[in-house]
Amino acid sequence: MHVLISPDKFKGSLSASQVCEALEKGIKKRRPKTIFTKMPLADGGEGTLDVIQQLHGGSWITVDTFDPLMRPIQADYLFLADQKTAYIEMARASGLALLKAKERNPLKTTTFGTGTLIADALNRGASQIILTIGGSATNDAGMGMAAALGWKFLDENGLFLSPIGENLIQVVSIEAPALAQTCTFTVVTDVTNPLAGPTGAAHVFAGQKGASATTIKQLDKGLNNIASFFGKIADQAGAGAAGGLGAGACYFLNATIVSGSSWVMDKVHFNRALLKADFIITGEGKIDSSTWGGKVVSEVVKRCDKVFKQTILVSGAFENSANFPIFLDENEVFTIASHAATADESLARAAELLEQIGEEIALKYLN
Repeated sequence: MHVLISPDKFKGSLSASQVCEALEKGIKKRRPKTIFTKMPLADGGEGTLDVIQQLHGGSWITVDTFDPLMRPIQADYLFLADQKTAYIEMARASGLALLKAKERNPLKTTTFGTGTLIADALNRGASQIILTIGGSATNDAGMGMAAALGWKFLDENGLFLSPIGENLIQVVSIEAPALAQTCTFTVVTDVTNPLAGPTGAAHVFAGQKGASATTIKQLDKGLNNIASFFGKIADQAGAGAAGGLGAGACYFLNATIVSGSSWVMDKVHFNRALLKADFIITGEGKIDSSTWGGKVVSEVVKRCDKVFKQTILVSGAFENSANFPIFLDENEVFTIASHAATADESLARAAELLEQIGEEIALKYLN
């Protein structure tokens, strides 16, 4: 029996690679002759660079840059010198995890640090930059990123604006840098929201970044203002990703937005591994209604169904939903939560409990 294990990370407890290792260890206890292909996945957010590096190699480049509040920090990105390709995860410089809860305020945060990483990659001769966006602390529509690359934003008095979320509403003129662009940019995200409006960056995501209801309205007005410069870009799927960085990357960098999960799976040649496997295991930290909107598990299940391969789901916790695929059995989702007495125990013993789940899967399915 050939088993393909292809999960996303279990956020807050285990990386995708650690999930693979735990499940393999458990299955081997019961079915030691099983053949494994372990293929950790990601959706374009945290963990994506680690997945790419495992397959393609490359060097980590550490850069002096800035956090979302413009405090000096160091952040790294992945550089494949032979391919002149840089993989930059915006959360490493502009991510929510870099701020304490009381510091979170998308009126004041900026993607300037992400722009600094991009500038470094360009200086090293990158001809292709892949920007993975997710987990941001920002709502500046890429204004900070652009400022780090030489773009200028002016108010009605011709004064330069600081590239932060609260100043989007004041932009009346944008000046581009003199240098011509010679690099191709790709934005990787699993978000499909437009830039502004009820389903835009501010209304859907700014609350989790520390914005009040009043602040959300203020930010959305700013996004609508900058949208007048962006044109049709503002309405495309993914424009609202990372506080509008999706739209900003398209406008300032002429980037192309691609679906995170699909892009990563194609990069690691998932379909090739799928065809060789008899049985597939996938999962994420929590399987709920949001899972089926293009996340890793959704894409794995979709591809498995197309080639009639059996798929088993594992997760930290499970919440059934109306959009759960009809060809899967919700009663056969294996969860860490069902093996632990408390949520704290689920997190603390995640690897151990996943190993137990691996044993259960082996006994039930791998005869």
